[in-house]
Amino acid sequence: MTFVRFLAFLFLTAGILRGEDPELRRQLERSYGAWKQSLIAADLSGWQQSTAAHRQMLTRNLIVSQKQPFPHALFAIPMRPPEIATLRFLGSTVKGNTANLAYFGKVDLGLVDQSEIPESLLILKFVRESTGWKFDTTRLINLGSAPEIQAALKNGGRANFLDDPEFAPTGEVPAVPKACPVPDRIGVLQIASFGYATRVSVNGFDVATVQDNAEEHLVIGGLKNGDNPTTVEAKQLPVPEGAERSLEINAIILTGEQKRPTIQVFSWKAEKHPVPEFQKMMIFVNKITMRE
Repeated sequence: MTFVRFLAFLFLTAGILRGEDPELRRQLERSYGAWKQSLIAADLSGWQQSTAAHRQMLTRNLIVSQKQPFPHALFAIPMRPPEIATLRFLGSTVKGNTANLAYFGKVDLGLVDQSEIPESLLILKFVRESTGWKFDTTRLINLGSAPEIQAALKNGGRANFLDDPEFAPTGEVPAVPKACPVPDRIGVLQIASFGYATRVSVNGFDVATVQDNAEEHLVIGGLKNGDNPTTVEAKQLPVPEGAERSLEINAIILTGEQKRPTIQVFSWKAEKHPVPEFQKMMIFVNKITMRE
């Protein structure tokens, strides 16, 4: 079942949204408003006060891993935070110290002409810390390929999709990750994982967990010149009858050079299945693997 068909199923079997807490909504929207204003004003102190602690470090690590200056690069992103006042509020959900707000409408990120903005679902995620609710992150779902859902929501329809595990808050506040170093090289992992939920870490930093998909992920902390210890944890998933499992990992260096923008320094493909649940590997970055 595709994601849009899954969403349609949830919508068509929907009842009234639970989670109509006006005070919670006010608190969360104030938190989001403070976060949004801090980005517009390039106010680092305001951003730190309004952003969840783990998200601050994740953001810092992503910027540093691309050899960009922090916090300057934080405020140089062309995408602007969306204005929720122009969107239709759908509801709120809360679980423990986590909460979500959901909206429907044309979510303007400042990237395209307003006439080209698709109607989407916007989910804002929050965590509660000792000083109150802090903004965490957003999730944007384009409804361009789901016209029946668009029409129903525009006409006042409601959905209980927020209560589904795919959308609901987890109830768990993530731990704050450690700060990564400035990398020697900007690294990307290409992970194709089918029949497995594969978690990969490089130099002690989690890179990604990929499940029944092929994805590219920035290596947090980049790749060091020399040895880069890598761990691969692969949990078997059910596969359709007649389908085969496959697992492949490539490591790419982004050089920033026009003549040679990328260099593949590592490639591994499972030859036998199922693969061990835990494996240690090594990504070497040297004259041989760089082919200098």
